[in-house]
Amino acid sequence: MVAKYILAALAVAFLMAAAFRQTKGRTLRDPATRTWLLIALVFTTVAAWLQWHTS
Repeated sequence: MVAKYILAALAVAFLMAAAFRQTKGRTLRDPATRTWLLIALVFTTVAAWLQWHTS
């Protein structure tokens, strides 16, 4: 499997982890929720870069 697809799948998984954390009564100010969102953003950025800059 190609790395860009693996990273995109991991980004979705981290985004779902943040959403799950938030549904348990936490807010976006919760450090764990912000961490999950930050990790999802990093993985999304890298996957997008790989998508558009590799052949």
